[in-house]
Amino acid sequence: MRIRPNRFRDIPLRKKQSAGFAFILLIMAGANIYSISRMASMKASIDEVSTSWLPRALAISDILIYTSELRINQLQHAFATDDSIKQTQAQKMIDLIDQINENMDTYERLTDEAVNRGYYSNREQRLYQEFNQKWEEYQIVSFDMYRLSRINNREAAISLLNGAALDVFNEFRQILNQLVDVNSQDASQAAARAEHTFRTSRSLQNILFIFSIIISFGFIVLLVRYISYPIRDLERAAQRVADGDLSVYLNYDGTDEIGSLARSFNRMTASLNEANQHMQRQAEILKSKNEDLSQALSELRNTKEQLMLKEKMAALGNLVAGIAHEINNPIGTVLSSSDVIARCVKRLDNLIATEDSIDSLRKSKQLKKYVKLTEDNINNAVSASKRITAIVKSLKNFSRVDESEFQIADIHEGLNSTLVLLENEMRDRIQIIKDFGDLPKILCNPGQLNQVFINLLRNASQSIDGTGCIKIRTIAGQNYIMIQISDTGIGIPQERLDQLFNFGFAVRDERVKLGSGLATSYSIIQQHKGEIEVESTPAKGTTFTIYLPIQK
Repeated sequence: MRIRPNRFRDIPLRKKQSAGFAFILLIMAGANIYSISRMASMKASIDEVSTSWLPRALAISDILIYTSELRINQLQHAFATDDSIKQTQAQKMIDLIDQINENMDTYERLTDEAVNRGYYSNREQRLYQEFNQKWEEYQIVSFDMYRLSRINNREAAISLLNGAALDVFNEFRQILNQLVDVNSQDASQAAARAEHTFRTSRSLQNILFIFSIIISFGFIVLLVRYISYPIRDLERAAQRVADGDLSVYLNYDGTDEIGSLARSFNRMTASLNEANQHMQRQAEILKSKNEDLSQALSELRNTKEQLMLKEKMAALGNLVAGIAHEINNPIGTVLSSSDVIARCVKRLDNLIATEDSIDSLRKSKQLKKYVKLTEDNINNAVSASKRITAIVKSLKNFSRVDESEFQIADIHEGLNSTLVLLENEMRDRIQIIKDFGDLPKILCNPGQLNQVFINLLRNASQSIDGTGCIKIRTIAGQNYIMIQISDTGIGIPQERLDQLFNFGFAVRDERVKLGSGLATSYSIIQQHKGEIEVESTPAKGTTFTIYLPIQK
């Protein structure tokens, strides 16, 4: 495949791009410099409005509002007859006068700044001086009015307010209106200057922007012609390589970056072709090794299943021995009771045959004795039969031989059945404490979980030398249930906890004696997508905690 060469004097790509970008940046830099200078002028005009004219106009407007409120409060004070109302109006007048003086201080501070920046006209200065003079006069008149009103000379106070005070009030309000007009006019002029600056700046920016777009478009056309077309041909060649055609060859004799890239591409395809052949040879070797690995994995899986089956059979053997011993006692009771009942029945039969009448039979002490022995032995046989029934039912629940592997099951039922089957090992030696929560039924393999329970409970029983306690606690979380089995046995040394769930773990005269039982339990919990944790303190005891997800 041949890439069309173009002798753009073999100029390197970075220089072509740098020249074009430099020219565009020069135009944009000129536009930005001009915009910045114009923005400075516009900012000065805006600052003139926002920091000088407008705040002063607002201060004068506030003075105008507060003086009007002061005039209203003075009239209310003069006409008021109640002393409490007059006192309230007097306080309002004092607050308004303080507020007016505060606004005048603000205005004077703003005028000091405006004088330094050349934003303060002679006319505004003259008007403010006139207002200040009239305001002083009005304050004097206001204090005279307040004094007259305070001594309850209402007519004189009202006359003063509607006379001299009203004249002064009208004069300084007229001056305040003129001050507002002056500030408004100056602010409008400054805003107009800012708007003119903004429009001229925007027009020039638009011209420079259009010009830079035209230059950029021309530069892009050059890049497409002299750079993008060869790169497009290179992309097509790369696509053919990606499709598996490693015979592609680029014939491009340029000395720029594209020429260097074409030569590198040719070396790459040659290397890929060689690597592909080598990979095919390695694939054959890997295939052979994978077959051997699959066979080894299958053997390992079979070995693991055999180990788990061995552990299950060992646990079942211990369980059967315990159950046989447990069932033997109630069966002996049944046999003994049956023998006694048979002899009682025989003696009753003889007694009935020897008696002459029903009345003498009823009065016979032997009859009552044989009936009492029969009733007692029947009760003993019934009690022993119930015990045998409970053991068989627990064994059935434990083994789950008549049910499918995964099903909805009650965890508490499995725990109780396991405890019944282990009762012979723990009787008169270990106290069982049940702290069962309200658990939902979950999707699980009950038979496998029962195997876990019997491993952990028997392990806990064997760890207790003499008498002790085993506590079983269950809690339901939002998405899981927790089963915790704690004992007061000899515990496990800390350095051995990491290997606790490995196959073949066993320690003589220590807590763990189940061979692969804990490893089997760990595997079963993993199959249920759960977790099992252990905490142990030597000489104090061990706690196993099982977490099972709730999958209904």
